[in-house]
Amino acid sequence: MPRAGRGVREDKRRGAVAVNASIVGQNPTGLGLYAINLIRALDAIRGDLRVYTSNPETFGALRARMERVSKWTRPEHGVRGHVARLIWVQTALRLRVSASGAGVLLNTVPEALLGSWIPGARVPQVTVVHDLLPLFFPVEYPRQQYYFRSLVPRVLRRSRVVVADSESTRRDVIRSYGIAPEMVRVIYPGYDPSIFAVNGATRVPPESEDSYLLYVGNLLPHKNVLSLLDALAILRRRRRVRLIIRGEGQPAYARAVRERVRTLGLDNAVSFRGYAGTQALRDLYVGAACLVLPSLHEGFGLPVLEAMACGTPVITSSSSSLPEVGGDAALRVDPHDAIDLSEAMHRVLSDEVLREQLRRRGLEWVGGFSWRRTAEEMSALLEEICKGRGDAKEGKS
Repeated sequence: MPRAGRGVREDKRRGAVAVNASIVGQNPTGLGLYAINLIRALDAIRGDLRVYTSNPETFGALRARMERVSKWTRPEHGVRGHVARLIWVQTALRLRVSASGAGVLLNTVPEALLGSWIPGARVPQVTVVHDLLPLFFPVEYPRQQYYFRSLVPRVLRRSRVVVADSESTRRDVIRSYGIAPEMVRVIYPGYDPSIFAVNGATRVPPESEDSYLLYVGNLLPHKNVLSLLDALAILRRRRRVRLIIRGEGQPAYARAVRERVRTLGLDNAVSFRGYAGTQALRDLYVGAACLVLPSLHEGFGLPVLEAMACGTPVITSSSSSLPEVGGDAALRVDPHDAIDLSEAMHRVLSDEVLREQLRRRGLEWVGGFSWRRTAEEMSALLEEICKGRGDAKEGKS
């Protein structure tokens, strides 16, 4: 079990920060990567973390005290892993956090302690919510309906403060669950500039046969990939262009995407790439003429920042969090209008001045996002809670 000297000494005092990072699996993606990046950044600015995880090796060398938990809580175990994690949180985590004398518990996903049936277990909690997609797209997430409709609202009411990834998600939480506005705060995630950067890369001219548009994300209905394909078909009446789809997802929707490719006669224009390492993803961003992310709803939209950091123009939708994430550095479109999306792609491919404007604005815009900033804002909130200055007290679960 990796431990570092200073972290071990410091986290024995009362008031240390306990972190529920049980969502981190063997091969972290999405939620797991958020937890890893946040914890690493927090560890760089404070030495009192006690991190509960089944995979401490993934975090590298930290000052924090790493507390190993059962591997059966990992997300790669699917529904059984989720159930095991929920049981572990209400039993083992409750006892261990209570015994540690922690001043606050940070939950990196909406899995938190409920009730107060063990004396001394009422540690204040800060819980992060990334999105409420299962509420808005129930057909896509049938197995998560009970959890998001019954357990998540209890988790959030039991938290001293709820942290949302965006103002859009904050509004969703307030409207969907009736959480008091003063209990929900926004702390934006960061991105990794050591990977996603220009680094002197040579841009491929849009006129080149090697030029391509890029989509990065899951293959799920709310990602709106079918409309992207419709827009591509319209665009190809005016110019030759390729699209690379990087991602995997729901089998039924993935089949629908491939069927739409065939129906529209785009077999030679669309290629699919599965998930790969971050360096391979960075290379895709750098080589793309433009990133296109026409989602109907997002909790945040990290590919927007990653692409901008690589000097790649971005077209994204005008819905949910995406206007926040892209600001004026992205070209926004109506996600329900394939003609609008097609025209935006044509403009970016045809107008060199516009491409350079978007590239320059993007590189400036991403300077406002970093894991260091995320950690500083989260650390200030944790200190506020530890010192009893939270805006609101948790409700009954």
